[in-house]
Amino acid sequence: MNPINTSVRRRIAAAAVLIVFVFVLYSLRLFQIQIVEGDKYAELAARSTVTEVPISAARGEILDRNLRPIAINQASYSVVFDYAFFPRGRSEEKEREKNEIILSLTSLLAEANEEWNDTLPITGSGPYAFEADREKSVAALKEHLNMAEYATADNCMTQLIKKYMLSDYTPEQQRRIAGVRYEMELRDFALKNPFTFSDDVSKDTTMTIKEHNQSYPGVDVQATPVREYQSGEIAAHLIGTVGPLYPEEYAELKDKGYALNDVIGKGGIEAAAEGYLRGTAGVRSLVKNSKGVVVEDAVTTEPVPGNSVILTLDMELQAAVQEYLAATIGELRSTPGTLKGQDVRSGAVVALDVKNGGVLTCASWPTFDLSTYKENYDALLADADRPLFNRALNGAFACGSTMKPGVALTALTEGVITGDTRFTCQRVFKKWPDYQPTCMGYHSSLNVVDAISRSCNIFFYNTGFELGIDKMNRYSSLYGLGQKTGIEIGEAEGVLASPAVRESKGLLWNPGDTVSAAIGQSDNLFTPIQLAAYCMMIANDGVRYKTHLIDSVRSYDGKTVTPIEKEVAAQAQWSQTAIDLVRQGMVNCTKGSGTASRSFSSAPYTVAAKTGTAEVSKTRSDHGVFIAYAPVENPEIAIAVLLEDGTSAPSTALGRKVLDKYFELRDQRASAGSDDTTAATGADNSGETAGDAAASPDASAGASAAPIAYRREQEE
Repeated sequence: MNPINTSVRRRIAAAAVLIVFVFVLYSLRLFQIQIVEGDKYAELAARSTVTEVPISAARGEILDRNLRPIAINQASYSVVFDYAFFPRGRSEEKEREKNEIILSLTSLLAEANEEWNDTLPITGSGPYAFEADREKSVAALKEHLNMAEYATADNCMTQLIKKYMLSDYTPEQQRRIAGVRYEMELRDFALKNPFTFSDDVSKDTTMTIKEHNQSYPGVDVQATPVREYQSGEIAAHLIGTVGPLYPEEYAELKDKGYALNDVIGKGGIEAAAEGYLRGTAGVRSLVKNSKGVVVEDAVTTEPVPGNSVILTLDMELQAAVQEYLAATIGELRSTPGTLKGQDVRSGAVVALDVKNGGVLTCASWPTFDLSTYKENYDALLADADRPLFNRALNGAFACGSTMKPGVALTALTEGVITGDTRFTCQRVFKKWPDYQPTCMGYHSSLNVVDAISRSCNIFFYNTGFELGIDKMNRYSSLYGLGQKTGIEIGEAEGVLASPAVRESKGLLWNPGDTVSAAIGQSDNLFTPIQLAAYCMMIANDGVRYKTHLIDSVRSYDGKTVTPIEKEVAAQAQWSQTAIDLVRQGMVNCTKGSGTASRSFSSAPYTVAAKTGTAEVSKTRSDHGVFIAYAPVENPEIAIAVLLEDGTSAPSTALGRKVLDKYFELRDQRASAGSDDTTAATGADNSGETAGDAAASPDASAGASAAPIAYRREQEE
């Protein structure tokens, strides 16, 4: 036998055996796949994609210091478009389906007087125009449509009509459908991003949609939490609102896990505490087969609600203070006479916890109702009294003689004056022949204690002249005047009078402006919360805390409470002698011949105070300003009261009411065993609240050397 043929036959046989082996192996594997694990692999074949869709978490609640609810969540219903079942495609038929669903839903909601999400910045009917104050949205629309900057609203609508195939509809219908379709694109409507067509729909609307669900493919009604504000008008300026996440906001927040259909805080505490209030989204998994049909829809991760935010606010005190403030302004406006506060424009009251800078109350008049804010927004904007403007935090006003305790502390610390320093008041300050500002009376020889209690301008003209504006301002900045106080929500900076400020206006600083600034005039403009923080610093012997509204954060299950630590904003190195002298002057202000004695002589608690009057116009009443802290032995509360064109006496009387209410509530809670009160000193509301007597101020002498923008420099 040929050895070569034998070798070939062996190789062929080996190859055959290998082929048979492989064939058997594959057959066994095929048997396993088709028979043994057939169901498993059939299911895998049908499952082509798994998409995770975020589930919004409930927002945390906002409570006051006594755990009274301010902003909570109520069960509501939202109409949501689900991409997995909503008509898709760009054919004329599919576009018609989408448009008919949207038109039917908008008609249904319009009949029920309910709203849907539509931020298209074009008016509702022709001739079309861009909506006012929507410049950014208009620019975004033009960019979205690839249109020139000069494109008109009609040009944009023409493009939208073409894009969404709306030519067969009426102009009103075109605008409605285009608004929703554009919104869907802005919010990136997709499998991962369901589109919320409408929030907080009524039960009747919900039932109608469910009853006709065959007409609304891909339209779902979901139970969702909706924000409800329990406070109404109480602290409306502070709480803020929530609203949809706009595309421009999403660009900044998407990396933090936000989705385009999320709701975020739009102002106040709602915005400032967004990081605490926002929960953690859950996950909904959608499994689709190779034909795009959803074969499984399940929640794989439950959402986690946001944390509760506990505020420093005392809502019971806040409500009372707002009532007192509104009543005071109402009484002034209804009193006959001229330039005695009848033309009062607005008012504000701020009360701080002396021990940590927490805001106990922060009232601004006029106010508004947070629960009807959205519906009444246009009317609120048009109101001449500007109810949306928070005077307590953003209003900057001349403070008058409430500046004097700080100037005294500065002068005593710098050694410019001592407790024995005396100046004689003969009503007119005669340092210059052509500018001679005046005082309210003839106080004869006064020391610093009497000058504070009786509010003698002449004493502080001399003191300010000796100090100079630079030293005064260095300390005033330390006191937080003309600076933000640190509160979590927006506030104004105010203005601290100086040569630089005057120069920025193209004007000159004169020597007379320095003495004017020493009594809180000249260009000094401070916010009520700055004045309250300054008063807190005096109460704390030189320690000024950063003001804050958030007291603590509580986990959604209530198991963990994280307090917000107090923070020292500044500390003044006053001598004990300076502190004692100024405190005595402020205490004497409420006694005997002191300017606040008529309101506080019967007070059952000890109080250190300073009144203030500031003229900003010859044709309007003076501002009334009042600061105080109490009790003097162990200070708990510091307040600032401002009545814009409301005169001094009513602001002092209002301050008495505020302090009375604070001690009344404190003592009630102490007797009831409340944990958040301190030992009572005793208080009632029987004290006199009539305004302090205030003489009509005389016109000041002034000539060529008088300071520019001069305001009256006299006190009650």
